[in-house]
Amino acid sequence: MKIVLIYPYEKKCYSGCNPPISLLYLAASLLKNNYEVKVIDIDEDNQSFYDIITFLKGYSPDLIGIPMFSNTMHLAYRFVDLLFSQKQEWQLVIGGPHPSARAQDVLTKFDKCNFVLRGESEDSIVNLVKCMESNDDFSTVYGLSYRSGNEIIHNPDVVLNNKIDDIPFPARELLDSAYKSNTYWRIGHKKTTDIIITSRGCPHKCNFCFKVAKTFRCRSPENIIEELIQIRSKGIKSVHIMDDLFTSNKSRCFKILNLINEQKLGMEFKVRARVDLISEELLIGLKNAGVKSVVYGIESGAQEMLDLMNKKTTVEMNYNAIALTKKVGLQCYADVLIGYPGETPKTILETEQLLLKAKPTAVNISIMYPFPNTASCNQAEKEGTLINEWNINGAQPWIKLPWINEKKELEQYRKDVLRRYLLNPIVIFNVIRLILIKSNFQQLRIITKYFLYYIVKFKKIRANSGF
Repeated sequence: MKIVLIYPYEKKCYSGCNPPISLLYLAASLLKNNYEVKVIDIDEDNQSFYDIITFLKGYSPDLIGIPMFSNTMHLAYRFVDLLFSQKQEWQLVIGGPHPSARAQDVLTKFDKCNFVLRGESEDSIVNLVKCMESNDDFSTVYGLSYRSGNEIIHNPDVVLNNKIDDIPFPARELLDSAYKSNTYWRIGHKKTTDIIITSRGCPHKCNFCFKVAKTFRCRSPENIIEELIQIRSKGIKSVHIMDDLFTSNKSRCFKILNLINEQKLGMEFKVRARVDLISEELLIGLKNAGVKSVVYGIESGAQEMLDLMNKKTTVEMNYNAIALTKKVGLQCYADVLIGYPGETPKTILETEQLLLKAKPTAVNISIMYPFPNTASCNQAEKEGTLINEWNINGAQPWIKLPWINEKKELEQYRKDVLRRYLLNPIVIFNVIRLILIKSNFQQLRIITKYFLYYIVKFKKIRANSGF
């Protein structure tokens, strides 16, 4: 059996490009079971859909797999449509967050798709391939949705592996050339940046978040260090720890940090954390182990919005976390969400005031998009405030607010807050330092490309507006 796992969506942006770590996990499980596997990342060598399909026609795989996210459904449809226009008898499986939440919808809209894998799929994809190989009944594959004649069958959900140390490390060797050519990088890091996941799931229940992993489980510190040593042996010195909550268990976190120091890996890290699970002692420990930046999901500067989101945090915690992080000498990144149900111009102003006063190193401001099966999406559907749905035409649903008539009005609020934040002299200095001092030539070229793109876009908007 020959399997090809494809990431067909461009990930490159002004802030960097990540390796398709989820596909590398699946590939590792297939390799462990002695299957022939290839992983294709469209970002490697700037490939196109046509480049990928040309390879597939020559290679003739038995199974093709792609991931899908809600906001990439339209791109997935374009790729699949082109794929099957070649009159080839492909077998296609789709997985990822959106199919996990909307398997029936995906199989309905993607009539050429044979299978959908829901949830964590390292075991499921191996069992699927085994059934294909032996022509067995697919009913034994947990987490699988598939076609049976004119009927769509949904097997029971996967039984989660609580011993996640047993899951093979991602098969990074399948994308060696991409790693060596600095395809994967993050702004603020000169060299290739890799990803590591030290836990799965999240014990918290924020209303806007969709969880593929329903149960929170952690890898052992020793297992994590083993993977870091493997990454370091490839010459990679920069790692983004992508856990939702790396700092959730302080004793475990300190053990990992101590082991990093003992191994003298000489690596730098970026981590995510919650504002209520941080302290000066922990931040100092992170810094001493090589952590350069911490990302917080602060979401809002208005307490009423944090409460509506079920964040279980306070505005004071947001301020304290940013201040402590900067005090220790770490870069502080803040994720902000605008447009959650209950949002008003007043609450947006409070968020802006927090950003202007606290001055995190960098900010990512997102519009609230209702992802399937989240509490916020379900509530909006019930109340009739959900506008549009994720579809193959690229529509982005949003939740109607009483004071907003069109989504573009909300987008303008987002742009205005970001613009005023970026005009702060301290922020300007930090951004310039981050880009010029911490980036290599290749990264500078990409950042410049996006900068020029947005300048042209802004000029067109002004011209069309009559300014």
